[in-house]
Amino acid sequence: MNYRIKTTVVLLSICVLSAMLLSSCRKEEPEVTVPTFKADTVFKVNGEEVSLGEWNLYAQPVKAGIDKLYGKEIWDYKMDAEGKLFGESLKENIRNRIVTVKLIASKAEELGVKLTEDDKSEIAISADEYLEILQSSLKDKYGITEDIVEKVYSDNLLATKVYEHLTLNVSTETEETEVRHMVLQYMMYPKSYETREGDTVLRTTEEVTKKRNELESKKQRITNNPKLTLKDCETEELTASELIADLAELKNRLPEDEAGVVFWLRAYEMSPLIETDEALLLFQCIKIKDEESTNAARVKVIEEREQQVFGTAYAEWKKDVNVETNEEIWNSLN
Repeated sequence: MNYRIKTTVVLLSICVLSAMLLSSCRKEEPEVTVPTFKADTVFKVNGEEVSLGEWNLYAQPVKAGIDKLYGKEIWDYKMDAEGKLFGESLKENIRNRIVTVKLIASKAEELGVKLTEDDKSEIAISADEYLEILQSSLKDKYGITEDIVEKVYSDNLLATKVYEHLTLNVSTETEETEVRHMVLQYMMYPKSYETREGDTVLRTTEEVTKKRNELESKKQRITNNPKLTLKDCETEELTASELIADLAELKNRLPEDEAGVVFWLRAYEMSPLIETDEALLLFQCIKIKDEESTNAARVKVIEEREQQVFGTAYAEWKKDVNVETNEEIWNSLN
């Protein structure tokens, strides 16, 4: 046998034997895998590389917006007692966002979610438009290429489609008590007031009784003349305010039974005089439903249902996510 070959075989045998011996002596120690990265990889998500170019495509618009709003001094602002800087916190937030998008998009295939040809065409057009606007110097500086832009657009669209797929069957039906906002006018007479010195002074029984009678009188006047509103009946001490509220808001302001009474008032109908420990209150319904506020509340309720359904699935996916960070590049980011 050739000497060099023989020596190599012996050395290999020694290495193998050493490995076997070490293995038998340290069975309780798991094998440590040191992640390897390409030169421009910032981190990996379940093995998928996120390059500097892709990182910058997410990070630079956010950083530019913050610079414009707060100035560059914000990056060295200490966020907590341990001295964590705003810049480091933002980096982590951006990484979390990318991880979230990658993780959701990675579930598309098993859920049968795909990009259509129209989707791909739109992505290509959007990528071209973005690159046309982006200065050449920035493309080179941040390593942003057409492939990277298309990849980011594709990931985000796939993530959106996965979300829509999971929430497709969420009910869009809402109860009136969940979403309806009404327009009210009300008069309030507090049973106490605060002096300039900050002292609280309780009003006398006579003062409260007098205002109770005044409010009852106003209620009767408006009931007899439905064209009037509380605004029409203001005095110096009893002024009317407007409120757009749903049932939950009314319950925050009033005892539950009284809140229900006010919520079911019809247009221009008056509430009974409501008395709490703190104040006398009289309400008038001006409009049964404020369309803008009600529609916004309906959207919010449906979104909360969707987020609950999606959140359950995402919580399971997140258990197995593996993020490996290239510390050398990560620490150099600013």
